[in-house]
Amino acid sequence: MLFLVFLGAFLIFAASILYWLLGTNRYGGDRPAAALQLTAREGAMADAAVKPAVCRTVRVYFIKPSRYDEDGFVQYFRYGVQPNNTLTVMTALNEAFNKRYAVERNVRLETVIWDEICDGIVSPETITAIKDKAREDGVELLIGLAGVQSNQYPRGRDLALQFVAEGIPTMMGGFHVSGFPDSCKFLNECGVTTVVGEAENIWGDIVEDFLRGELKIGYSVTQGIRAKTGQEDIIVPLITESLLPVLDDRYLTRFFNDTMTTLDTSRGCPFTCSYCSVKNVMGRTMRSREPDAVVTWVRDACRHHGIESLFLVDDDFFRSPRWEEILTGLVEVKKEYPKLSFMMQVDVDASCYANVAEGETETAKHRRSKRFTELAAAAGCYQAFVGIESLNPDNLNFATKYQNTDDRQGKGKLEAVRAHVIDKYRRVVNNWHKVGVSVHAGYMLGFPFDGPDCGRVAAATLKKIGFDIVSFFIMTPLPGTEDQVRFTKEGAIIDWDFNQLDSQHVTLKHDKLDTESWLGAYRDAYKGFYSIPRFLHTMLTVCAGRGLDAEARKGVLRQFTYYFFSYRQGRHPMVGGIWPIRRRDVRRAAVTDDEARRFYLGGKRFDAILRGDGAEGFAGAPA
Repeated sequence: MLFLVFLGAFLIFAASILYWLLGTNRYGGDRPAAALQLTAREGAMADAAVKPAVCRTVRVYFIKPSRYDEDGFVQYFRYGVQPNNTLTVMTALNEAFNKRYAVERNVRLETVIWDEICDGIVSPETITAIKDKAREDGVELLIGLAGVQSNQYPRGRDLALQFVAEGIPTMMGGFHVSGFPDSCKFLNECGVTTVVGEAENIWGDIVEDFLRGELKIGYSVTQGIRAKTGQEDIIVPLITESLLPVLDDRYLTRFFNDTMTTLDTSRGCPFTCSYCSVKNVMGRTMRSREPDAVVTWVRDACRHHGIESLFLVDDDFFRSPRWEEILTGLVEVKKEYPKLSFMMQVDVDASCYANVAEGETETAKHRRSKRFTELAAAAGCYQAFVGIESLNPDNLNFATKYQNTDDRQGKGKLEAVRAHVIDKYRRVVNNWHKVGVSVHAGYMLGFPFDGPDCGRVAAATLKKIGFDIVSFFIMTPLPGTEDQVRFTKEGAIIDWDFNQLDSQHVTLKHDKLDTESWLGAYRDAYKGFYSIPRFLHTMLTVCAGRGLDAEARKGVLRQFTYYFFSYRQGRHPMVGGIWPIRRRDVRRAAVTDDEARRFYLGGKRFDAILRGDGAEGFAGAPA
């Protein structure tokens, strides 16, 4: 009994010593009876016991410029149609930088994304407010005009020059500057940094140079793999582990369907179409993201952001080297989130050979096509966008779109090849419809072998074949394409205003079409396909008789209605939004680059200003 008493006393003593060692001395000695002081002691700053460190904050604006309308006003809509993938990808790059350097470098990038089409117009007053707010908050500014297409270049250029005039570091990237060196040269002369190609593996270098105060005048991709284009080989980055977009819930509310977003799972296009700028910027070598990362991203988007619809912006998802893994993963996600659906872009072979036609023997091509269509439908695909471009095989061969004619050598007889093309298109539609997926065709008007009736014939034939939606485009010589190079040499380009490259303006000479008849063909195509009787029939029958599933029928109804009214309101459906708002205080002031330089930079060469030659009085004129 005495032993137990001594043992208990010893344990109590030992516990007291342990508490004193671990419970008291771990705070650095005996603490006063007063409450624990959580802040630095008085006088610590004075004797340098605590050294303050100011976090360096850079406010980065990623701005997607709009374009000017027919009257020179900036196009702006209450609701956009589709979020911009470039803006969300660039946000992801900034977040990755913050995770890596926020503690290590005490630097933070604050991201603001601004889509002019639906977020509002960036006016001169807006630019002043951006600058004043940054000064008030004690942050630095960096402006990035992101994902600029050719028809947005004039608006983007005007914005860039206004930011430069305010002394704000400004960059521009996108398809236009990546494919048209002359615009890069002009922007560089005016002090605008250009970013050529995909930004993933050069954004870190840009940020580092900015932080050192050594931002270069131009950046381009130098690390990656060599890829063929329609002209010279280029370097493109591998995207296997590239960052996926970061969704911004605020940004999603700016769109008519706030449960829809965009995602790229692969980049590049293996084909040689002469009118297309994709292969000349992203190369013909297909590169895919890691399938598990894509599937995880989609699941998180559904779970945390309420996403129900996706647009896979891959230029040809069927040619992605990892499509089967991605679709298999999406099938599992759809089991968790039954409302998940998506649309995608593919070529004609994606569905054409999903059936074995009379006289054919089943091959690996047939099995692959069948597997793709069935798996896509099971994963939630409600619409496939297919670039058919023309019904005339001579036009397709002129554009080197041989995948539609299967007549690369041009040896087939015209009528036989034409019949083959029509049959191929019919199989494309029928095989997608068999699995409940609607088909959206892309069609171009104004190829060399088109005549004044090309629009009327196209509308009638495409309806007969069974396409659900068609986007008609006036043939346009996009900068950086083989067509643009060819037509420039031939002197066939009659309008060099890039604002007009919106697929509904005539900018070329044509042997068979003058401007009026070309626009007439475009009008005939849209009004023929989106006629009032067909609109009513589609609405009242809810796309009956096409074998489409419920989501595909809803998609066709939405798009048919939108296309029907967009054309009649004078804008191309793919270059606009819903509920236009006209701001009359901002209007186009310059057409050419030189006019813009004189107007916004006071007629002085910016490189002279940088040298200090007569910089006084330098200011940008109001738009």
